[in-house]
Amino acid sequence: MSNQVELRASIPEEMADPLEDYFCETESQCWGIMQKEITDPYELFGIFPDEATASAALAVLRKDFKSLPADFELSEIVDADWQNAYKEFVKPWSDRQLHWIPLWERKNLTAPKGSAVVYLDAGMAFGTGAHETTRLCARRLLDYREAHPDALETHDLIDAGCGSGVLALSASALDFQRVYGFDFDPEAITVCHSNSVENAHLDKPEFAVADLEKGFAGDRQGDLVLANIQTDVLIPHCDPLIKGVKAGGTLALSGILTKELDQVRTHFAEQFSTLRPEAKIAIDSRKDGEWGDLLFTLS
Repeated sequence: MSNQVELRASIPEEMADPLEDYFCETESQCWGIMQKEITDPYELFGIFPDEATASAALAVLRKDFKSLPADFELSEIVDADWQNAYKEFVKPWSDRQLHWIPLWERKNLTAPKGSAVVYLDAGMAFGTGAHETTRLCARRLLDYREAHPDALETHDLIDAGCGSGVLALSASALDFQRVYGFDFDPEAITVCHSNSVENAHLDKPEFAVADLEKGFAGDRQGDLVLANIQTDVLIPHCDPLIKGVKAGGTLALSGILTKELDQVRTHFAEQFSTLRPEAKIAIDSRKDGEWGDLLFTLS
């Protein structure tokens, strides 16, 4: 088992959201923020292969966040210790009949009869559904199911940029029969397959390594397309998403900071007018903390 080093420091509450937004926008896989219980202080932590890499990463972070604590605790950990420590901070989540339960709580927690249950492992790189952006997409998924209860066997659902496969597996748990998820990162798809194995009670979605262009290749389209992807990717690569929605279908975008919602809404509305001039588009938006989503419904 290889050793790694961890940097850790307590931070004031007002720094938590800006740091989390920064890590999400920069797709940082080294840094994170934890709060064990709602009354506990926030902690900034980073996991690195060696002390030199940790020091360099901290120096970069200090350039953008000059009020970071002066002193960070440096400790040595092994991979297994890190994975086990993460479990303390991953909590169950539910909305309506959908329940996300940490894998290690499988024997301790029982969802109500008839629930759609997804068991999730702790992971550093691709998330466990705890982030607001994932929850926003999950709520849109539930809304769609309620609006189309008789179409679950025939409607195509696409999870673009599927990460750990949380949303694709949730769709399967909610009885969608035609579920396809893709991500440009091969490691993410490996995690998807691992999570599928841990959810043997679900029909396994189709997963593939692909970027947005390849993910929608061959004129692939979805009745519901979910894209929990950051703004700096959504805007320059919007065309495949817009073309990838069936006539009368729905596109749900998340991963958008609330301050960016107007920019993304305007850009996608203009591109829909250009690429799908025959369609009438209804637009809706919700917020969860510092994050928001956009729902484009075609008719």
